[in-house]
Amino acid sequence: MNPRAPRQPAHKLASSRWIILLVFLSLAALGAWAGFSELDQIARAQGQVIATARTQVIQSANDGVIEAVLVREGERVKKGQLLARLDRSQAEAAWRDSLGKVAALKAALVRLQAEVFNRPLQFPKDVRAHPAFVQNQTELFQRRQGALKAEIAALEESLGLVREELELGQSLLASGDIGKAEVIRLKKQAADLKGQITNRRNKYFQDAQADMTKAEEDLSTQQQALVERAAIYERTEIAAPAAGLVKNIQLTTPGAKVRPGDVIMELLPTGSDLIVEAKLKPADIAFVREGLPAAVKLDAFDYSIYGSLKGKVRYISPDALSEKTQNGDAIYYRVQIGLDPAALAQRNRARSGKPIEIQPG
Repeated sequence: MNPRAPRQPAHKLASSRWIILLVFLSLAALGAWAGFSELDQIARAQGQVIATARTQVIQSANDGVIEAVLVREGERVKKGQLLARLDRSQAEAAWRDSLGKVAALKAALVRLQAEVFNRPLQFPKDVRAHPAFVQNQTELFQRRQGALKAEIAALEESLGLVREELELGQSLLASGDIGKAEVIRLKKQAADLKGQITNRRNKYFQDAQADMTKAEEDLSTQQQALVERAAIYERTEIAAPAAGLVKNIQLTTPGAKVRPGDVIMELLPTGSDLIVEAKLKPADIAFVREGLPAAVKLDAFDYSIYGSLKGKVRYISPDALSEKTQNGDAIYYRVQIGLDPAALAQRNRARSGKPIEIQPG
């Protein structure tokens, strides 16, 4: 007979069964937890704060010469604040020349309208600001009116004499002292004089009408030139189109020549919404989608004091991008995160007593 194996105690077998059961239950619980629980995936990326309104290029709109640059690199400016000024002498001279021509033509037009429509002179306020033009046109009006009246008066005087002769001739014709031909001659002379009076008046008004039409055309041309020259004159002062920070000043020397389109400086807007533009590694792109929350740590501020800035993913580039680095081409996805600087400022007031300011860059 083979020797029989020793029998295990009953209490040891029971303990082994309980251990196996506990392990099985633990594995089952872990499996259930894994099936119904989610693990947060964290994707990290480096980026910089930028404004939603991109950097604005400040250019010259005119040919000209720099007279002065009125701001410094990094200076904060308000909307409408002067940034630089071009030499204004030529632009101002051209503008004033057009201004004078417009005023002169308006004064002439007032005089011509008075002649055509037979009304008194009434110069508008902007023309009265040029008393020399008012005086010249007033004197010309008086001379022309005086000359017309003198000519008409002379013709009417001659007509009166001819009518007296005609009246006398008709009485002599009845008595047979003169012939009928003499009476006919006098009638014809009277008719000619009446025609001359009418023609002289008509010519006066026709000439005035023609001059008025030409003056209106010239005035329209000069007013357009005035608008253009005024715009050139105004553009000699270059103002900030928005509030922002001045950077990358290209021209600082008075006397430097500029042409239309030449860049004078750049302006980084500060009044627009701020976003973080980050470069995300392709390995992390599967864990990021638009609308997900984001926590932004600012390098310039101690995280233990200021904490992070809450944000939300606004945009992910549809394709991977590349850029050259010292280590070769780097592949990344552009991600934009919308920030809530008001919430951060409110939290910082509670922590440090005053808000911090976040600037693009």
